[in-house]
Amino acid sequence: MSETPLSDVMSEHAETKTPESYERFLRLFRASTVGIVATGVPAHDAPGYVADGNLGAGRTTHGDGLPRVLAYADPEAALRNFGPRFNAGLSGEVLLQIAATDPDCEGVLLNSAICEISLVSASQQPSLY
Repeated sequence: MSETPLSDVMSEHAETKTPESYERFLRLFRASTVGIVATGVPAHDAPGYVADGNLGAGRTTHGDGLPRVLAYADPEAALRNFGPRFNAGLSGEVLLQIAATDPDCEGVLLNSAICEISLVSASQQPSLY
């Protein structure tokens, strides 16, 4: 089994651009843990961290300038290959829900852990939910 299953499916879709490869990507994305840039992370307070309701996911813009949640596929491999770009992990399913419920967010921009490609999932696409 590959150490980068989500990135592998992203590469497949980048090559084929078929609806079937995109659906495979979405199914795996929903079930995977992805890296995110957590914002509003509270200071360490023994014995653990306590969220105060201001925790969020960092955003970026894509070539079209629209704001999207920034995420990283296959976090362990992404750390090895590209260094620390994120500070938290979250399931793809939860991340899609966050993007869908934020009126100022246009979806998710997911970066591959094995090559410099990314896929965009738009909040308006009903197949995401």
